[in-house]
Amino acid sequence: MRVRRDGALFALCLTLQGCIIGGVAVAARSGGSPSTIVTGLALCFVPYAGAIHFSRSVTRKRVLDRLAIGTALLFGGAFLLAPPLLSDDLYRYLWEGRLWLEGFNPYRLSPDDPGLAQLRDDLWVRINNKPLATIYPPLSQLIFVAAQWLGGKVWTLKLLALAAHVLSVVVVARLSTLPKASLGLALNPLLLSEAALNGHFDILCGAALLITAWALAQHRFLQAGIAACVAVGLKMVGLVVLPLFVRRPKALAATGLGSALLLVPIVWSRAPTDPVSGAGQFATRWRGNESLFALVDQLSRQLWESDSADLIARSVVAAALLALCALAVYRRLPPLQATRALVWALLLLSPQVHPWYLAWLLPLEVAAAGAAGLVWSAAVLCAYAPLDLWVAQGVWEMPPSVQIFEYSLVALALILDPQRPSFRMPGLRGRFPA
Repeated sequence: MRVRRDGALFALCLTLQGCIIGGVAVAARSGGSPSTIVTGLALCFVPYAGAIHFSRSVTRKRVLDRLAIGTALLFGGAFLLAPPLLSDDLYRYLWEGRLWLEGFNPYRLSPDDPGLAQLRDDLWVRINNKPLATIYPPLSQLIFVAAQWLGGKVWTLKLLALAAHVLSVVVVARLSTLPKASLGLALNPLLLSEAALNGHFDILCGAALLITAWALAQHRFLQAGIAACVAVGLKMVGLVVLPLFVRRPKALAATGLGSALLLVPIVWSRAPTDPVSGAGQFATRWRGNESLFALVDQLSRQLWESDSADLIARSVVAAALLALCALAVYRRLPPLQATRALVWALLLLSPQVHPWYLAWLLPLEVAAAGAAGLVWSAAVLCAYAPLDLWVAQGVWEMPPSVQIFEYSLVALALILDPQRPSFRMPGLRGRFPA
């Protein structure tokens, strides 16, 4: 009787989430405001939580994995023809893919460079931060080129992003022994919207980090090195796993060299101190939706009261992250536990936490049976609070109360999560097949 009841509730939750996603997609296509879209996504987390809980009615992992892939395609597909109301990044993606095909280098030339004046069109008008060159590593650039080569439409790029989401679900289904892991990733409303609605590919970086942790746990150092390089080639956040290779000098050298070569175009084309350098500006100036960094920055300004206070704060959090990397190596943490804890630390210490950055964490989170990251994926929607005002007046003002609310939820989730990220031993040994 209980199994039948749970099965019915599971089907009801899936249906309800699908209906809400459909409503969000219709609202986006009908000119709904960003706050309407965000509200709909927030509501999706209610049936999402129910679906994860009542999926216990499905006793075979293979069935759940197939259901996860199918629902990811179905729910994500609803967003493909809706406009990307929550982010305009994909217009830059398409622009940079177009530049490569036209024979120009987006690492050298910013969108407003006079040499590109002849290419300016409706796509160019929608690009943000036009004075800055690209910050995206080469493997991301390959995806942009593929999207442009396949037609260069918004829906083309979003379709590739949805494919990336589904591929990540397949990776989790293959590597994790937890029955609910693939479903937890596939149905996550934030991930579905960031891929199929907003066109972000950060989930591929998260999947690569998970593969790195799995390969290290299996002592497959070649595969681990390749996966780590892929993560770095997609987003520089992949560098966070390099310290985990330190006890294998040859693997560390090869992975470090491969990662360095992938990052050469970013620093070679323009010096980080160049005002047009996107990477330099991002590393020294960008801030938003931060948590621990805000506290460090406030303390720094009280102690120094100078223009260098921000740089000092960034240096402090960078040193703290390096210290945590050393701690993870010193304590010989299991690879899944170490990778997950380091990505958590990176996000909590970062000066900038966009909602799609949670895609770096969530594949690790579901593989480790963690709940705090899933709570954060709902709470991080608070970061979109200023979007209506930005669209209407071009003003970005994040209310401190909203930011405090977001991270209060995250802190509470971390306290209550029995599988919270930890740098202590003994810890989570991993949820990978032997």
